[in-house]
Amino acid sequence: MIDYKTKLFELLRKYHIKKDATNIFLELFEAQNNTGNNAGLFENLNQQTYYNLNVLKHFGITDKDIKNFCTIKQILLNTDECLKKRISPMFDYLKDFIYKFLDLFCNFTEDAVYSFILDCIELGFALEKNNENIFDFYRAQNILSSYTIDAIRNYKDDHQDESIDIFGLTASFVKFSHFASEVVSLSYYEKLLTDKIYEVYEKSTRDQLSHLYNRTKFNDIKNYEFSRSRRYKIPLSLCLFDIDDFKKINDTFGHFVGDKVIKELGKVVLYNIRKSDIPFRWGGEEFLILFTHTHPNEAKLACEKLLNKIRNIEIKEGDNIIKLTVSMGLTELKDEDDNLEKAIDRADKALYHAKRNGKNRIEILI
Repeated sequence: MIDYKTKLFELLRKYHIKKDATNIFLELFEAQNNTGNNAGLFENLNQQTYYNLNVLKHFGITDKDIKNFCTIKQILLNTDECLKKRISPMFDYLKDFIYKFLDLFCNFTEDAVYSFILDCIELGFALEKNNENIFDFYRAQNILSSYTIDAIRNYKDDHQDESIDIFGLTASFVKFSHFASEVVSLSYYEKLLTDKIYEVYEKSTRDQLSHLYNRTKFNDIKNYEFSRSRRYKIPLSLCLFDIDDFKKINDTFGHFVGDKVIKELGKVVLYNIRKSDIPFRWGGEEFLILFTHTHPNEAKLACEKLLNKIRNIEIKEGDNIIKLTVSMGLTELKDEDDNLEKAIDRADKALYHAKRNGKNRIEILI
């Protein structure tokens, strides 16, 4: 049996949907079993019948509608004009989805419904890449519904079969079509909202000058990084550094040049650290880097590389060339530390020693 909950989470991760937002999608799969207890639809794969798919009942789809799908399936599959001549020329990027939509009538089982729901979600994410595509989707859905309703009406007229409930069949199809549209739309708009929230969050946690993370970001992750290091015995090193004689630069050339120095330093830091390293502008001319999964001797090598890169910075201001150096204090998270701040205090002391010992250097305090 396919684990659809796992597939759903993989899909959400693929499109960078945040943890809180996944709850909206999971609500699609919440069902109420016969005992009245809430249970996730994905947990009920052992059910022998698909008539208890409450996610469909939520959209007004009844057992009778599900039985009607068999008749609709035969009508559609036997209507060449509808399938081959009209649906095929539809928008290329929707063609596969439309055929999956129709194929569900041919194999209306729990697995088919779960797979189709995931297809709807993925299509919603794909449509989000171009805002105009969602309107193409609605248009395609309307065209498909129109052609299907015409096919049902023509079938009844051709066969003169009074037992066919044209209104019942049409209502069943429209309800299921509406279900598909709702899931796609939910995914589309949730992805837009999630992306916008993430964009705003990223801006709020980035320093505007250096483009490094700010203290807000540090406060968001400090407990997580501390706990992760403790729980899994992962080494964590910290480097606190600041620009040597930064006040002199500001006093000599003005704060505008001071801002240029911060910007250039931030750029050099971002280009010369690993993806696993987390850099912050700690305040003023002071900066912090968390070296995750890193012992102090490894962090020292990374700091020396960064120190040399910073020494090579040259900022032209008129006839003057401004060169930079920084002093660095390096430490690691110790067993007796009960929070990250203890290690940062130790890095600050190491930074103080680097300043007293001549600047433009690294001091380690373990």
